[in-house]
Parts: sequence; structure tokens; C-alpha cells
Amino acid sequence: MSTIATRTAGAARLTAAVLALAALIGTELASGGAAGVPAPAPAGAAVQARAADAAWPVLKAGARGTEVTALQHLLTARGHSLTVDGAFGPATTAAVKAFQRAQRLTADGIVGPATWSRLAPTLREGGRGPAVKALQSLLKARGQAVTVDGTFSAAVTAKVKAFQRTRGLAADGIAGQRTWAALLDAGSGAPFGDRAAVARQILRTGGISLATAHPGGRHAGSTARQNVIDTANGKGALTSPWSDKPHRRVALDPRMLDALLKLRTRHGYRVSVSEIAGGDHSPTSRHYAGLAFDISHIDGRHVGDGTPHRSLMSACRTLGATEVLGPGNAGHGRHVHCAWPR
Repeated sequence: MSTIATRTAGAARLTAAVLALAALIGTELASGGAAGVPAPAPAGAAVQARAADAAWPVLKAGARGTEVTALQHLLTARGHSLTVDGAFGPATTAAVKAFQRAQRLTADGIVGPATWSRLAPTLREGGRGPAVKALQSLLKARGQAVTVDGTFSAAVTAKVKAFQRTRGLAADGIAGQRTWAALLDAGSGAPFGDRAAVARQILRTGGISLATAHPGGRHAGSTARQNVIDTANGKGALTSPWSDKPHRRVALDPRMLDALLKLRTRHGYRVSVSEIAGGDHSPTSRHYAGLAFDISHIDGRHVGDGTPHRSLMSACRTLGATEVLGPGNAGHGRHVHCAWPR
């Protein structure tokens, strides 16, 4: 064989070897690396696919409430300096975008499944720090008695297990992706449509005050609180015999109960409910059908005294109310009325 032919054959063999090595390296990188070097984190659609198993909420600028508090704790745990105030403002938006860029996600400032699945770590007993505070904040909002101190103690493990049982999850006490997603669901603890479970959740949730008396102190069995207690115990809620409607029991609509819960857990309002099925209303009032509630106080102030009643009314509409009345509407200068369709 000539020298030129020999060199050509050698070059061909070298090229083939290089191509084979490149293919091998590509395969190793795709599977995590022969030497244990992790592959680059999947971006975009791959993250969405991985997050699809959990029903994550979507949060964006303007949101407020416990879910935002948890988000801010989780961002703090990732090194972003934030005031944890439960309000999704410009600083939170900027921190979300920075996190998304670092994770090679679309930096739109909207926290959806892909962002949540990267933010929410797996936590278990012994963990400490802001991420544990996020977990504890959500547990507390879902009716579990915990102190938000950033320490994942045996008591926190017990509360995680208790919450997991209410959602039909494996009660292992470990906060993984499914547990985080369930906790972030503002209706957590009560499957939608189960009025008794939603009523029990309302009774366990701080920031929802239910009146224990009517004006004049009559008909204690039909107060807002007793309506919810009766519903939690599987009974109908009593109406009051003031109007021409008979004194009777009605089933409280689960859409209405779910919305009352979410005014607190999703929208962050502290509310005082003056009436549900009881009280004295017009003969055709949706109160008597278990479809409405009246709110007298928002965030500790009486409606009509500078409370954020307009934004709360908007939240009721967002939650499905089709009859929303408040200051500016005849007879509603001192309370907000939210009712769902028949």
C-alpha cells in the first residue's frame, strides 16, 4: 500500500474513532454521565411534563394570601431577599423572574407548574429553614395546628401525615411534590362538592369569623356559625322565621362554602360573616336556598368604614358569585352580599 493510501486509511480510522467517542459521550451526558456528572436540567416542556402529575395552582402579580407567603419563603430559601408579607408585588415578581432565568424557564414572573416543581423541595423530619416555614404556613392555613418556626420536628411530621390522610395521599410525613401541590390548593382538606368537609375546613381556618347571634339575640339555631356547624355535622342549615318563609333546614351550596373558604386561603381576606341561611331577608333571597352569605367586616374593619369591599366583591365574582352587592347598593351600605346561582 502506498504512503498516501496508508495515511488516508489511518485518517479514516481516526475519524471513525472520534465519531464513536462523541456518540458515546453524548449518550453518557444524556443519561447523567459515566462519571456521575448530572445532565443539564431539562427546560420548558420537559419540566412541564414532570410537573403534570400534580395539580399546581397559578400565581401572578396581584395575588395575595397564604400561597404567596409560601412562595416568598421558598424564594428566600433559594437565596432571594424578600419581605414575606403574602402580597405578590413587584419585588416578588422580580424574584420569580430571576429564579426562572436561573432554571432556564420562561421568565414571565408567573408561578405555574414548571416553576412550582423546581421551587418546592422534598422535606422531611430534621429539615430547617425558610422552605420549612413555607410548609408550616400552608399546614397552618389548612387547619393543622403548627408553629411557623422553620424546624421540621416530629410534631410537624405528625401534622403532615394528618394532612396527607385528608387528601388521600400516602401518609409518610414527607413533603414531596404531591403533598406540596395539595397544600397549595386553596381548598385543601375538603374535596370540592363535599359540603360537610368544606364546612369543617371553614371552622378550622383562622381568619373566618362566623356570627354567633342575630340582631336582637333571637333564633340562635340559625346563626352563621350554627349554620356551618350543622353542615359540618351532616345536617341542613336552619333559616330564621322572621320573613314569610317557613323556619326550615336547607343544604348549604358547596360552591358558596368553597368560595367563603377561598376568600381567606386564596385571596387572603380576614372576614366576619354575619348571615348565611339565617336572618331576615326578602322572600326570594338566595340566603333561604343556602346560596349566599353576608360579610360585615373585612380585615378587622366594618364594611362601609374604609374596608377593601370592592376588591372582595370582585373576588366573589371570580369565585362564581352572580349576585354581589355592597356599599352603593340599596340596603347594603354596611355589608357585602355574595350569592351563587340557583
